[in-house]
Amino acid sequence: MSESLVKEEVPPEKAFAALSDPTRIAVLRALWEAEDHTATFSELRAAVAMDDSGRFNYHLSKLRGRFISRIDDGYQLQLAGTRVIGALLSGAYTQTGSTKSVPMDQSCPYCDCPLTFQYEDEQAIIDCDDCEQVQIQLPVPPGVFAGYDHETLPDVTERYARNLVQQARTGFCMTCEGRVSPQVTVEAPPSDAEDLSRIPMAQYECERCGETTNSDLGTAFLNHSDVIAFYHHHNIDVRETPLWRFIAVDGDSARILHEEPLRTSVTYTADNDRLTLTADRNLDVLAIERE
Repeated sequence: MSESLVKEEVPPEKAFAALSDPTRIAVLRALWEAEDHTATFSELRAAVAMDDSGRFNYHLSKLRGRFISRIDDGYQLQLAGTRVIGALLSGAYTQTGSTKSVPMDQSCPYCDCPLTFQYEDEQAIIDCDDCEQVQIQLPVPPGVFAGYDHETLPDVTERYARNLVQQARTGFCMTCEGRVSPQVTVEAPPSDAEDLSRIPMAQYECERCGETTNSDLGTAFLNHSDVIAFYHHHNIDVRETPLWRFIAVDGDSARILHEEPLRTSVTYTADNDRLTLTADRNLDVLAIERE
């Protein structure tokens, strides 16, 4: 294996220690708001309201080389600085929020009863109170909902979920952007419901930080070209139709075909037609059948 082009230049503790003073956060905010994310020494000092130029230069020195860079006519925000501001704006560190359970416009794909939505403890929860087949819990930073009307929150969550799975599907961790390895995991039924089927699920595990993104197989393969074409034939645009329409969390739509080697299937339906994808443990599609 060739030598990695990436190396750790600064210990994490030292990098985050550079952000310990409010003045330095203010500098990053000022550069973020400046045109082209650049500003002169004087402009930055005025923005953070610090009269002592020597003391201000000291704070800049703690940020230089990692969060900001020196350019001909001043300073420019670097990628690390942009990520700090992005994290602050996401609300993950500074905001909170919650909403009581409210009915959604979408119905449960299994019993046609209204799905419900609620947000609490940084978790968006979508479920069906009637059949309990649909129980989705998704971590969402509070800032994702900033600026949206209350009734649009389920739609915002749906779009966020699509982005989450798509990023994992293309091989990047949402937490640290490390490489992600896809695999099938098997969801065992509750101990008091042993008559229910074991459900195969998609799991994307980061090789760097170990975080996982999980989804049902219906969501995992929704962007597959054959699935898109299948629904297009039925005048259904999978990009515009709510994600919850395609989830596969029962023993008919998602099945274990063979234990070793592991083979699973996911079935999509439209009118009286069915499209079934067979996949292996690594979520590679092995066969496609249309009925």
